[in-house]
Amino acid sequence: MKSLSRRFLISVGLMSLIMTVLGTFGAFVVFERELSNRQIGYLTDYVRERSSNVDRQFSNLSTLHKAAGEELQRRMDHLSDADVAKLADEYFPMQPDGTRRSRDKYFDGVVDNGDYTYGLGALLTSPKTASPQDMRALVAAFRLVSDFGQAARRDYDTLYFFTPNPARLVMYGPDRADHLMYYRHEAPPNFDISKEEMARITLPEFDPSRATRCTNLQRLVQDTVGKRLSTACLTPAYVDGRYVGAFGSSMELTHFFLNALKNTPSHASPLIVTSKGELIAYPGFTDQSRSPEKTLARYEKTFDLKDVVARAAGTGRENGVVESKDGRQIVAFGRLNGPNWYLLLTYPKADVVASALGSAAWVLVIGGIASAIQALAVVLLARSSIVRPVERLAASCEPGADARVDVSDVERRKDEIGVLATSLRTEREKTEAVLASLEDRVSERTAQLERANTEKSRFLANMSHELRTPLNGVIAISETLAGQQSTPKGRELAELIVASGRLLERVLTDILDFSKIEAGEISLSRDDFSMERLVSHIAELHRASAQSKGLNFRWAVAPEAAGHYAGDTVRLTQVLSNLLSNAVKFTEAGEVVLEVIAFGDEVRFQVSDSGIGFDEETGARLFRRFEQADASIRRRFGGTGLGLAISRSLIELMGGRIVVQSTPGLGSVFSVYVPLERLAEGEALEGDDTAPELDIAGCRVLVAEDHPTNQKVVELILESVGVTPVIVENGRLALDLLKAERFDVVLMDMQMPELDGLSATTLLRQWERETGTPRTPVIMLTANALDEHIRSSHDAGADLHLSKPIHAQALIESILDAIAAQPPAEADARVEVA
Repeated sequence: MKSLSRRFLISVGLMSLIMTVLGTFGAFVVFERELSNRQIGYLTDYVRERSSNVDRQFSNLSTLHKAAGEELQRRMDHLSDADVAKLADEYFPMQPDGTRRSRDKYFDGVVDNGDYTYGLGALLTSPKTASPQDMRALVAAFRLVSDFGQAARRDYDTLYFFTPNPARLVMYGPDRADHLMYYRHEAPPNFDISKEEMARITLPEFDPSRATRCTNLQRLVQDTVGKRLSTACLTPAYVDGRYVGAFGSSMELTHFFLNALKNTPSHASPLIVTSKGELIAYPGFTDQSRSPEKTLARYEKTFDLKDVVARAAGTGRENGVVESKDGRQIVAFGRLNGPNWYLLLTYPKADVVASALGSAAWVLVIGGIASAIQALAVVLLARSSIVRPVERLAASCEPGADARVDVSDVERRKDEIGVLATSLRTEREKTEAVLASLEDRVSERTAQLERANTEKSRFLANMSHELRTPLNGVIAISETLAGQQSTPKGRELAELIVASGRLLERVLTDILDFSKIEAGEISLSRDDFSMERLVSHIAELHRASAQSKGLNFRWAVAPEAAGHYAGDTVRLTQVLSNLLSNAVKFTEAGEVVLEVIAFGDEVRFQVSDSGIGFDEETGARLFRRFEQADASIRRRFGGTGLGLAISRSLIELMGGRIVVQSTPGLGSVFSVYVPLERLAEGEALEGDDTAPELDIAGCRVLVAEDHPTNQKVVELILESVGVTPVIVENGRLALDLLKAERFDVVLMDMQMPELDGLSATTLLRQWERETGTPRTPVIMLTANALDEHIRSSHDAGADLHLSKPIHAQALIESILDAIAAQPPAEADARVEVA
């Protein structure tokens, strides 16, 4: 007990220490993760703000262009054809080279109607091919570009309107170093910009959404001084839904990039890249003392910018956070919608983790101290409150300890240990009383189980009788109807009823057999039989159903397996019939084969088919009770799922086994190994000889049956073979009639009013013995099919026991067997040998 106490205290201390350490570590991890997330959130917010500021200029430019497009349509609507022709000659007169170019005064400055116009230049190639609508747009854009360009001069280098093919352009650019001389004087007549990026990106086929687009930059696009970066941003112009050209502006971006890259967090690297992952700006990009190419290569190698941009685009968000490909960098990104660029802020992941770890380290220190104190306090408390009282209780339970150990103070405790001490004393007092009554409880429980088993047997017997009685009428009458049909459709419908009845009978038989096996009431008989004759009989039972499905059905008995054996032929037939029935049922095309060979001291019956097959998982549960391959099998083919379970139980009773091999879609092979006793040829029973065929036409048959449907069933079957039966409703009438007249066979129901079949048979045998009257064969024809019912029939004196539902062929064969079993003199008096 002391060792247990020691283990308990150690366990409590360790558990307390471990839980506190785990809690502390968990708090540390959560705290560290929260700090990391906050730092990452700060980076995200920083990039979002910076990218928003940079992107604002692009959005303002887009607004300017769209406003210019709306004003262009208004001005075009107010120009007549005469105004267009007049103003075209005024703004850009024809030149000797076939082009139209703007007058110099519109760049140098001119006052017209109080408006001051300056900084304008225009070039129209192939003006003679221009449509009236194109010329109207260029005339309307001339003054419009001047007005809007002057208003936005502080923010944008230029504002222009152009049509791409052929090249026609009106530009406002007063600050251009070349004073727009190239367009006003120097450009050749065949000047073409149709292949330039600025000419293509606004065409309807490339910009169906009519959005503002910016031209791509080279990796570093700089002027001769090396301090300027620029791009062209363009917006398509539509008039009455027709594309007439585009407004564009040149933007000087160096100042914006410098603002975006300055004042970044420590250890962070700000970058601006295109949507293709090409680096545009980076810290120190204006410093010509550095090698741009080396700087580009270093950044792309360190961050793999194409992969980073792809990850950012893959998020589908305007801004957020991704990791670099190697997982070493945290990259906050913000998308610049106008030019479709990205502002990136890279931060070493190790720095984020190190910063968070340094801030959260105090949690581990405080947690460690708290863990040690808590563990010590828990151990001391557990020892005084739990361990010592329990040790005293354990000592009081040892033999002879009552006088030595006083635990009254423990029993007076109001907690669980006090309840335990009181309970221990109370339970010791109850133990002897419980042991004394235990034997009576076992006897009572045994009696209850026996009564329950008796009730179960009675229930099965009643259910068997109640189900077989109506089923008898369904099967027998449907068989008769099938034989009387003159049309194929009628025979098909009648045969469907027969098949359904047979299936219901099979289900009922499976349930009863399963109940017998479960109760251990199955006993095996020892019959002498010929292997060839048994297998032939079983195979012929299933040949017709196989051939009706177009299957090739064959069977064979190997020479070494041929001969006579001793065994239970009924149960062996039941097992093989079940396997063959399943093989035919689950095979749509191909063949079903039954083969018998000698296998050491056993005989192997092998049933193979080319049916649907099953996998290993299905095979593992195939022999369980009420199991089939899956739910679709039951819906498609029916059945109880008991057939294989019953078959395996029967074979195991015989000392054998069933082995199955299958492949889904390729068929199955069921191998049954049974240890059968081989008989010498001289040991074969005489019963193997073929019995003479008997003709029962004209025989006198008495039927004792109270159910009208069953009466009609027997009458139909017997009339089909030339026998008109005498029918009575109970055993009393049957006994009176037998004493008055002679009959060849009596078909006796077991349950009837006034006098049941068993009592009537007993009284008939007693009367025959007392009067010396020749024995009349009695066939017990009843819905009671359990083994105890069969024994009761034979005990009462019946010759045969035939269970309902009645099969016509089985009934005729039973009558023949009953008559043939009589002494020759009596049999000859009843029937004539065929």
